[in-house]
Amino acid sequence: MIMSEAIPRNSYSDLREYLFGLSLHGIKLGLHNIQTLLRAAGNPEQGHPAVHVAGTNGKGSVTALIGAMLRASGLRVGRFTSPHIIDLPERFQIDGLCIPEDALARHTEFFRRAAESLASPPTFFELNTAIAFRWFAEEGVDVAVIEVGMGGRLDSTNVIRPLVSVITNIDYEHTQYLGDTLEKIAFEKAGILKDKVPAVAGERRPGPLGVILDRARELECGVRVLGRDFQYSVCGSAWEQDFSYSSDTLYIEDASLGLPGRYQGENAAVAVAAAELLQGHFPALNVESIVHGLSGARWPCRLERVLEDPPVVIDVAHNVAGARRLAETIDRCVVVMAVASDKDAAGMVEVLAPHSELMILTVFDGKRALPLEQLCHAAGDHPHVTAGNLHEAIALGMKQAKREVPLLITGSIYTAGEARQLLIEQYGAAPLVF
Repeated sequence: MIMSEAIPRNSYSDLREYLFGLSLHGIKLGLHNIQTLLRAAGNPEQGHPAVHVAGTNGKGSVTALIGAMLRASGLRVGRFTSPHIIDLPERFQIDGLCIPEDALARHTEFFRRAAESLASPPTFFELNTAIAFRWFAEEGVDVAVIEVGMGGRLDSTNVIRPLVSVITNIDYEHTQYLGDTLEKIAFEKAGILKDKVPAVAGERRPGPLGVILDRARELECGVRVLGRDFQYSVCGSAWEQDFSYSSDTLYIEDASLGLPGRYQGENAAVAVAAAELLQGHFPALNVESIVHGLSGARWPCRLERVLEDPPVVIDVAHNVAGARRLAETIDRCVVVMAVASDKDAAGMVEVLAPHSELMILTVFDGKRALPLEQLCHAAGDHPHVTAGNLHEAIALGMKQAKREVPLLITGSIYTAGEARQLLIEQYGAAPLVF
């Protein structure tokens, strides 16, 4: 176990400022920095089994579901996800509890010093990844579920040899880094596959799936594919779903699904398929713990109903694919939307506008927000009104929403996080639960 280092309490804010300051270095794909940092810590990523989850959409939900199943089987489970919703410690969790402030400070200081040997500064995500692995090792987790940050092949999480690799699906995202076709993006995601390590794929389209399967054949790792090797169905309302699953070795009928939204059926199926592959390593991961994990999983701001009168729902949909999945679930809503500047705002508006009783366009706080003028231009001829910030947009939306026409807040994880905090502070919404 790694020995802890004492940090004066008045240094916490300085270390947090240092960590967030690394964001200025932007995105740098590659494994040299993370490998150097982890060597300085004694390679803590090798100290526990892991599950590695990549994909365009749904990887956070799949991570939450796998983590919940493993916890239900009695294991101590670390979980590393990104980005956070409200505050940084959410990225690092053990059994649903976020990293304590003093532990975050200690590990940040350790890697701040280790980074002095690097030719170029680490990125924010690289240091987060290193912190997660070192904290998990210090706490002696039984298993860690690790979500890829972006892509896979050159993502800083891709230093582990997991028990199981998971690729949820493939869609257009970060094309400047990952490529401008689904096949190129699939190649980057398939970079998490390891030789002879079994995998699960939720992608079904021949082009990107073919890329994944070709890479799997090269590495001699079997892949269980949704629709071919396992099936699922959901029934009931989007808020109270019964989930059924079948494969050649497991059958589950009408299990309660804790994560709302029709799209969560697919995520749950991928997670259960991964759990099947993990059963040989963790005998207590039986049908009962899988079912318990399905019902007990929580993942805030994923079609999360945070207030009832009027109903207020938050969803982090931040690209066209996510907006389509959201549209499959919702009916008529008052929509508050703020979008990041690197996203297809016009495509997202096009998908959600038919479901909007009133569309309120706004901006979240921060430099990454698409300016309101540009968002309005992206909305084109679709009817909309504007608000100068999320506080004003939510206040307007609350006045217009009613029981049969809920308020939906969406467009970005930054939108979701800022809105969730406002609803906690000003409207009495409950705190985040993981």
